[in-house]
Amino acid sequence: MKLAILSDEISQDFEHALKVIKELGVEYVEIRTLWNKNVVELSDAELSNVKSLLRTYGLKISHIASPAFKIYIHDEKSFKDHLKIIRRAIELSKMFDLNYTRIFTFWWQGSIELYLDLLVDRIKYALDIAKDEGVYLIIENEYSCFVGTGRETRMILDKVGSPWLKVLWDPGNAFFARETPYPVGYNYVKNDVMYMHLKDAIVEKGKFVWKPIGRGAIDYYGQLKEVFKKDIIVSLETHYVPPGGSREDGTRES
Repeated sequence: MKLAILSDEISQDFEHALKVIKELGVEYVEIRTLWNKNVVELSDAELSNVKSLLRTYGLKISHIASPAFKIYIHDEKSFKDHLKIIRRAIELSKMFDLNYTRIFTFWWQGSIELYLDLLVDRIKYALDIAKDEGVYLIIENEYSCFVGTGRETRMILDKVGSPWLKVLWDPGNAFFARETPYPVGYNYVKNDVMYMHLKDAIVEKGKFVWKPIGRGAIDYYGQLKEVFKKDIIVSLETHYVPPGGSREDGTRES
């Protein structure tokens, strides 16, 4: 198990984020938005700067976190645009010697059972692009999308039936989607997990809220103990901001 941190969970100032990540003794950085731009929108000059800063701080990229398929499933124009985003994310992933990139499963509009066939059809379009490039698509379970839990992720994996479709497991998102992340949700997907996001949560006064790792309701002791010897990267995406503090403070605490 190797550890990464999402740079924008510290700062949009990429160099400052790298300084903090280095200080915390972490080897990998996941990039999503930097300098207030999504990673798939970076210019060649900006990507060259990214590479230079990584060399300066001796860090490696763990994941190119694009927003692929965070759209409505019936929006044909956005679907075509997001296939281009996936192509770009694959291009950048290969640039940084990665063989996976994430996708989401469209904004939630009702139970997955009502949209399963269309979901599978959409994902297969993306898979055709990815497998031609030798890159895995990893589904991130996201509570605001059709697939939010381990159980729902398993449904998609079984229905698609492709070895090129794997999982970005997010226990915090599963909790928000009203599933016990570990062991219940994880047991549905554990043989297909290629990457993990770490964030903790609890229901507090009737509301779902983010907490530092280990101070929420998720069994991270059990979860991390199980993946400790797996050859995967777990990436801190805490979402937690302490009262009166900053995103950096929340990341440091976790």
